[in-house]
Amino acid sequence: DAPILYFSLGSTATVNGLSVDNEDIVAFDGTNFSLYFDGSDAGLSGFTIDAFAIISEAEILMLFTKAGSVPAISGTVDDSDIVKYTATSQGEITTGSFTLYFDGSDVGLASGGEDVDSVELLPDGTLLLSTTGNFRTNGLSGRDEDILAFTPSSLGYTTAGSWALYFDGSDVALSGNSEDVDGLAVSGGDIYLSTSGNFSTSGLSGADEDVFVCNTPAIGTNTLCASLTLLFDGSAYGLGGNDIFAFDLP
Repeated sequence: DAPILYFSLGSTATVNGLSVDNEDIVAFDGTNFSLYFDGSDAGLSGFTIDAFAIISEAEILMLFTKAGSVPAISGTVDDSDIVKYTATSQGEITTGSFTLYFDGSDVGLASGGEDVDSVELLPDGTLLLSTTGNFRTNGLSGRDEDILAFTPSSLGYTTAGSWALYFDGSDVALSGNSEDVDGLAVSGGDIYLSTSGNFSTSGLSGADEDVFVCNTPAIGTNTLCASLTLLFDGSAYGLGGNDIFAFDLP
């Protein structure tokens, strides 16, 4: 069966016997865990994956927790920049190449709190992003529990486009210091989320190793979830001392 959840972790761990570093991506099919992307093979041993989105069988968008030099990309990749990895092989032997996909500073993501810590690519090309702290870009402002929608007119080294608010976390009681949205995916019309710490919202609570679902959402400035449910309980798999830094449900 195809994996139903892909995720990366904040620190090195052993998950059901699988050794995982924080530059790796794990695939979970509901029963078994396997290595989907080996970051050290791709030259990322000094990095921690902060966000990623699998956009095709061979392509992954990703961001990192700190600025640095990424193989084959000129200059420094900032923690608000998105790179694209195009794989020629995946799993235990990962090979491929990087290109710059999105330059955050081109579109107003420049301050320390505007580091991007989650990403999703919608079918129409809209990028969904959230930040580690408060953001203000092109007249739009918000907090780390919110999700931004970026509609690009160009990408790469000359990124340009427009911003809108996609998800207002405070509308669904995400507002505490630990409730920074640091992982997101959209699948089947629902919004899947993970936070940087413990969360408690509308009768559902959990921790930073969990993934939960905003079911049948209303999006924008008046965000609503018809219900909130838990998708993945990381503590059930020994991740209680870790953090799901990023995940996807492609």
